[in-house]
Amino acid sequence: MAAQGLSGFYGSVFRRSITVRVLIRTSDARVLMLRNGKAWELPGGVVKGGEDPRSAARRIARATLDPEFDVGRVLVLDCVQGTQGQADSIDFLFDGGTLSTSVTSFTGAGGEWEAGFIPLADCGAGDEGHGGEWGAALEALELGTMVELVNGEPVTAGPVAAPSLRRMMPPLEGFSGILGH
Repeated sequence: MAAQGLSGFYGSVFRRSITVRVLIRTSDARVLMLRNGKAWELPGGVVKGGEDPRSAARRIARATLDPEFDVGRVLVLDCVQGTQGQADSIDFLFDGGTLSTSVTSFTGAGGEWEAGFIPLADCGAGDEGHGGEWGAALEALELGTMVELVNGEPVTAGPVAAPSLRRMMPPLEGFSGILGH
């Protein structure tokens, strides 16, 4: 019985998925999106066992575009807290860089999926459940930084106070120490 309790505990503590998505832009302000049913989404997927987030993003981008494609820095890190039986997840959004292309749409190998370069202005509303990441990604690109989110909302971190100086040893009566203090 105790073992079942511990396995249930550890199963709930470590039940967290890690997902990655890649923001690939064109020089004329379009973004690569993949059709998932009726919705358009950024190329992305789950980080597999034994794989790090950057390698997963690279694998996904290469499967979508080019076997030699590489990804840039992390633009957005979003900690999504699960609700109603859904597990928590950690989502990475990587910069896929800017392409020069006149192609507007294409299909994947064997017609398994449809892709299109969608105008940036039309993207945020169509990416179901990731609307907050769009503004954060654009901010990160503009400022050259990374944005941290929790449930799609920016984390407001206040200034960090410097630690107070403390003596390593308490003062000793009648002893001035090596430095005369």
